[in-house]
Amino acid sequence: MPPESQLPRVLRFGTFEVDVPAGELRKNGLKLKLQEQPFQVLCMLVEHSGEVVTREELRSRLWPADTFVDFDHGLNAAVKRLRDALGDSADSPVFIETLARRGYRFIAPVNGSSPSSGTEIALLPERSKSLFLTHPVAIGCLALIIIASLVWAVWRLPPRHTDITERKLTSNSSENSVSSAAVSPDGKYLAYADNTGVYLKQIRTGETHPLALPPNFSVRVDDWFPDGSRLLVSRRDDLGKGSLWSVSMFGGSPRPLASDASTGAVSPDGAHIAFGRGDVTYNGWLGREIWIMRSDGADQIKIAADKSDGSALGAPTWSPDGKRIAYTRYDPPTSSVEVNDWQNARAETLFSDNRLTPALHWLPNGSLIYVLAPQAPWQRDSSLWMVPLQKSGKLSGSPKRITQGHGSILHVAGSIDGKVVVFLSEHWSPSVYIGALAPDGAHLLANKRLTLDESANAPFSWTPDSKTVLFSSDRNGTSELFKQATDQPLAESLMTGGEQLWQPRMTPDGSEILYVSTPQSSDPETLSSIFAIPITGGTPRLVLQDVIIRIVQCARLPSTICLYSITKGNSSETFRFDVRSGKTTLPPQIDPECNWSLSPDGSQRAIVDIAPNQGTIRLRSTSTGKMRDLVVKGWNGLRAIDWSADGKSLLVSWGNHEGDSALLSVTLEGKASVLLHSSNHFVYAIPSPDGRSLAIAEDSGTSNVWQVENF
Repeated sequence: MPPESQLPRVLRFGTFEVDVPAGELRKNGLKLKLQEQPFQVLCMLVEHSGEVVTREELRSRLWPADTFVDFDHGLNAAVKRLRDALGDSADSPVFIETLARRGYRFIAPVNGSSPSSGTEIALLPERSKSLFLTHPVAIGCLALIIIASLVWAVWRLPPRHTDITERKLTSNSSENSVSSAAVSPDGKYLAYADNTGVYLKQIRTGETHPLALPPNFSVRVDDWFPDGSRLLVSRRDDLGKGSLWSVSMFGGSPRPLASDASTGAVSPDGAHIAFGRGDVTYNGWLGREIWIMRSDGADQIKIAADKSDGSALGAPTWSPDGKRIAYTRYDPPTSSVEVNDWQNARAETLFSDNRLTPALHWLPNGSLIYVLAPQAPWQRDSSLWMVPLQKSGKLSGSPKRITQGHGSILHVAGSIDGKVVVFLSEHWSPSVYIGALAPDGAHLLANKRLTLDESANAPFSWTPDSKTVLFSSDRNGTSELFKQATDQPLAESLMTGGEQLWQPRMTPDGSEILYVSTPQSSDPETLSSIFAIPITGGTPRLVLQDVIIRIVQCARLPSTICLYSITKGNSSETFRFDVRSGKTTLPPQIDPECNWSLSPDGSQRAIVDIAPNQGTIRLRSTSTGKMRDLVVKGWNGLRAIDWSADGKSLLVSWGNHEGDSALLSVTLEGKASVLLHSSNHFVYAIPSPDGRSLAIAEDSGTSNVWQVENF
């Protein structure tokens, strides 16, 4: 770099200009607000572009020797404000690189020149230069020598292995999680939606702007059209019905494309849209049918449908040539990836795995990205995998794991060239709260957090004295059992081990704790075990085994009834068993796949179906199997359920498509009172035996977008 006196008046890099004499930083000609110290740091870094500027050099320029200041804090704050102004990131720098414990280096070209490498080239004397470099034969020989040297050097170099990296693109809080996202065809922009609207973010700089939409037009981002001028979005009306719309990036009214439709994907040539119909909305599954239409909404045809009640289809993704689509088919207990040659009405199963989720993305090079979720209860860290496909859509190689687990991956999208791939990840972290109930059981007087860590903590029972909560937690890497008194800040371990331990429940007489133990396996036929341990501690004893036990509960004395259920296909089979001998009573009660709770006296189960719930609770006798429906008017979307301590009411969680949730107290006549209402997801509540308190599992998860690179 030339000395400062010879520097140009204006230094330019990217879309920025630094006017040194005027003390101004401008972007695209517009002046940016930047304080004096960050500006001085910028000037010094740009003036010495490509060189390391040490922290001591910055100190001597910014703070005279007789100035008393916390230098490290001041410099760190100045660099942070500078990066904020430039839209730069310390993790993935575009302009300013940090060299740990040394200083900083400006790495972007300045005034059209590459940053200085710090290497000087000795020039030949002018006479030698004119005699040697002007001779054609000499020039040709020199070129051959240089080329041969480069080839030899490249051949000698070991192959370069670049580590796969994951970079966070959004940082929304749990109160305003990202609900959907898609990357632009050129890979430069991220379009995403949250509770406040739809936004466009420049991936390189982080610059973000809202997309103008009509008032009360809440949507989710599905895809971009290939020309980058429009977004495909889904919208739900007040009744939960979906519709697809086209939104221009340049303003104007959104244009409707299809009703009773959701989660669309645009073909690579922009001529067609694949989308879902018949919402299931269970664990992210799209619906019961997949349709294809022209990009203007015309010529809609159904190309795939579910095979039975309880099955569902995931969101579609297009092959690079636009002749096929792929989607995940959920047919309990197994999921499969299906490739559909829709123009010839032919579909084939690519592969099956009961860990598959609905998220798929077909890369331009023919590889398919898919997501595998863990089988263990209360664990949500799924991972991205990639498998190569032939042009025909058949497997052509072994799968490769891309990510190591980063929450629950809900959606995957990519640019047209496949170089930019993003995924929406939900970090799920339920905590245990203690709520104080009013005497009428219909109001919550207070609510405080019991578990103070960031692990997934799930309550299931109380000790008979109503002073201690029993819960499962993954704080040590696997699901294990803990207990914590309501007046204590720390939990005590009940049981640990290599398997997944969960659902600690009291036996009817309160002398033992039952729990479910399941090996960490993807085999759908893996046996779960029910064990019992003394409430005072001791050696566990095996009660019984069955295939993937989902729910276990016991009544309270004088009743001695205990029940457990397993899932078979799309059905739930519930067995009565003896807690001492482990013997079961046949035949089981069979229901659609559901959540249920046993009444304190053991006389009946309250059942909420897992499929879309229309506000109905089924009460079923444990002795006769007789059922009656309990309708909770105005509360479609019931999810989990438990009985109150006295058996006179029910505690039910509710949620809708917009992310609103509530914890309800429901009488046996169907009258509902709201105990809690929030944008967080209330999983369920467990009452203490004395009926004065609730152990509430409150989900405080966040959803954000990540970019995966070098895969």
